[in-house]
Amino acid sequence: MTSKLLLKKFITCLIAGLSSTALLLVLGNSGNIPWFPPAVVFSFVGISLLIALLFPFIWQFLENKQKIDSNKIYGFIYTFIRFIIAFNLMSFGWKKVFGLQFVVPNNIASQPMNQQSGEWLTWYYFGYSLTFGLITAAIQIVGSYLLLFRKTMLLAAIILFSFMLNLTLINIFYQMNGGALLQSIILSIGILFLILLDYERLVVFFLKTKSTLPSISLTTIFTKNIIRFALIILSLLFTLYLKTLIKS
Repeated sequence: MTSKLLLKKFITCLIAGLSSTALLLVLGNSGNIPWFPPAVVFSFVGISLLIALLFPFIWQFLENKQKIDSNKIYGFIYTFIRFIIAFNLMSFGWKKVFGLQFVVPNNIASQPMNQQSGEWLTWYYFGYSLTFGLITAAIQIVGSYLLLFRKTMLLAAIILFSFMLNLTLINIFYQMNGGALLQSIILSIGILFLILLDYERLVVFFLKTKSTLPSISLTTIFTKNIIRFALIILSLLFTLYLKTLIKS
């Protein structure tokens, strides 16, 4: 039991430490801020991760001595994670609003597509539509704002996780820079952590709650499964048929 409690504390603190690291890197802005140089940024990153690794053992020790209330500490850390992630995502949203993202230099944009990197192609594609960029920014800003309230946290986390998972896949397969990939991975993990805090409630809602949709009572479960599987096969066959038409 003690080992499980310690593991829970360790995971919680690690998520908090990683979220802090992501925020510090954003505040450092790749070394472009004079008063927050890389040496200071990475010093704070090291301190943050060190605290995340050591604090769970101190926490467990004090809990065994009955000197602290773990529920209050959990509440503080969960709130800290939510607020850190919200600030981080909001900053990326505001950058899109004020034209600090999806911007491609003219000397890059004028090059043929097959001569550009996946990163510049991605930025050019997403920056082509101002409206799309603003919608993306709105999802990040509004979703992050909803993350600040306990009542809307789960809804916001589910929306933001879908958004961040897609962004992470883009960062991986379109060879975006390492900083962007690290940010998206850490934020995705942090948001997933917040979702899993309500794991039991989600299982009940998505898997155990009976649907109110009317069903076809004339068919058996076996027949329904055959129809479902047939839809997959038919959609595949239709696609293959279209491919043969293109070749011909």
